[in-house]
Amino acid sequence: MKAGRGTEKKIFNNMVFMYMILLLLFLAIAGCSSVSDSSSMSAEGTVEEESEREDSAGETENRITADSVTIAELYRDLYEQALQQHTLGSLEMFQAVVSRLGEHGYAAVDAENENQVNMTHPELLEQFCGLVEEKKEGCVTFLCIMQNGGFVRFDLETSQGQVMVTRSVLTWVGGEPEVSYVHQYPAEGWRYSENGYLFFEEALPEGYDGAPGYTAVRVQPLEETCREFNRKYILPVNYGSNNMFLTDWSEPDFRGIEFDDLFALLYPYAMGTPMPYEKSVEGGRYMVPEEEYEKVICSYFSIDKDTLRAQAAYSQQEKGYDYRTRGFYDNAASPNLPYPEVVSYEEKEDGTVTLTVNAVWPQKLMERAFSHEVTVRPDEKGGFRYISNYVTFFAENVEPEWYTEKFTDEEWNAIYGGEDES
Repeated sequence: MKAGRGTEKKIFNNMVFMYMILLLLFLAIAGCSSVSDSSSMSAEGTVEEESEREDSAGETENRITADSVTIAELYRDLYEQALQQHTLGSLEMFQAVVSRLGEHGYAAVDAENENQVNMTHPELLEQFCGLVEEKKEGCVTFLCIMQNGGFVRFDLETSQGQVMVTRSVLTWVGGEPEVSYVHQYPAEGWRYSENGYLFFEEALPEGYDGAPGYTAVRVQPLEETCREFNRKYILPVNYGSNNMFLTDWSEPDFRGIEFDDLFALLYPYAMGTPMPYEKSVEGGRYMVPEEEYEKVICSYFSIDKDTLRAQAAYSQQEKGYDYRTRGFYDNAASPNLPYPEVVSYEEKEDGTVTLTVNAVWPQKLMERAFSHEVTVRPDEKGGFRYISNYVTFFAENVEPEWYTEKFTDEEWNAIYGGEDES
């Protein structure tokens, strides 16, 4: 009996021990299952949220794509006509397309053509900029026509003073409009200026060398005469690779102007043919016949030949001008230079016209990097002469990094060689 009771007690203790082990295992398994389930639910929630965001982005992209294709069809005939007549990228094409889109109620502009055409329905952008300033909610869409006949589309949304930009690009591929790019980003540097320019940009990582992230569009219109004067008198010279509008000068004293730079820029206008003296990385050197060089310069400046010959590199022996093109080391060659915009003018009793010009610098989000006054004298034959230029304003901390002084003869020979070409 004693032995039996001992055995039963041992069996009972073993059963209790096994039960406790099983209970602990169950709790451990249940606990792991609980964590696993919780983790699984959390993961499922993240996946669902991400899926919803992707669906929303996809819906937005599909909506923009369908809408942009519909917009392009509104001016298909204008695009096809420009394509057939080889006038894509011309002022006439920009004017026609912008006008057509305006007729259909769209805000459109030719930003890629340096804002040479007034925006249609600027009130839409002005109202939106007001909502941004007041930190209210709103949205707007505007189109920037490209030289290839497509357009960059900006869909802007604002809330609490912040602006979200959806930028998309439509191009014509094989005669059909296609949206090739849709990208969304928060606007940085948002500014609507007093003179009617809207600036904003996308924040880009340091060292980024892709497409520029800034946008600059003139919202408020300019008088058409200002635009005509700009196209006729200022844009042929512009700001690239010359110092004509960076230097104070007035006839008959043209000291400070680098005429070789102007010879290259004005040659097609004066001669009616492309510039024949090619640039090169090493710098080109040519002996230009005196009649040719003087015709180009004297077509736009009232300068006598003796003065021009004393100021430029004239060779009495060769009866020509030692013309040196800019090479790699004396050419700033900046793709992000300002562009001129005539904002007012004064027609004087002596027949001259004085233009007030602002240098718009999109890269720096500036509508007035510097200002200058240019006086011209139109003639009866439709030509004109440049009379003077005076720089009246330079913004703080702005340096004309787009311009490099031309090498002296000694510097040019040391860098490029000095062999004459003909």
